[in-house]
Amino acid sequence: MSDLNSIPSLSEDELETLGVLLEDEAERQDSFDFFAVHGLMTALIAGPVEFSVQQIWDCAFDEQLGFSKAEQEQVNSLLLKLSKEIQAWLDSGQDFPVPCDLTLLDDEDEPPVESWAMGFMTGVLLQEEQWYARNEETVAQHLFPIMYASGLFMDEPEMADIDEDVDLSNQMCANIPAAVVELYLMLHAE
Repeated sequence: MSDLNSIPSLSEDELETLGVLLEDEAERQDSFDFFAVHGLMTALIAGPVEFSVQQIWDCAFDEQLGFSKAEQEQVNSLLLKLSKEIQAWLDSGQDFPVPCDLTLLDDEDEPPVESWAMGFMTGVLLQEEQWYARNEETVAQHLFPIMYASGLFMDEPEMADIDEDVDLSNQMCANIPAAVVELYLMLHAE
């Protein structure tokens, strides 16, 4: 267990800068917003394959970036710093701090937790074979709350049943922080 105060983290200004740059890019072209990038990065770091920031660029953004060269360097630097923060939280063994409210009951078209979970599931699907290689059933159990929140599987009957029960939906989303840590520990156990 590490001292939670020693976890490297982005300052408020850095977080805001990264959020604005990613939001602007998401509006210019259909790329990932901050929450989806954070979820994708969390999955790639928690997952069984070695993490590379290039994976974020390849997956989250269109080939024709709207970023200037300076903005691209700034985003890259902030993503590297954010990756260290995510890694430190995963290593701490504490419930993972998802950077948004853990509810799908939001006035926005896409609640931030849905965007985060969609990004996370994108990372899982990129490396699906490796994620499920060791213990498919247990991985699927831990992934279930994230799969639910992502909205990517809403046509499945069990997801519709959860959607109809507000308390169950909120409970499912509340399970995400612990699920992320369980997945990380399981996928990185020797």
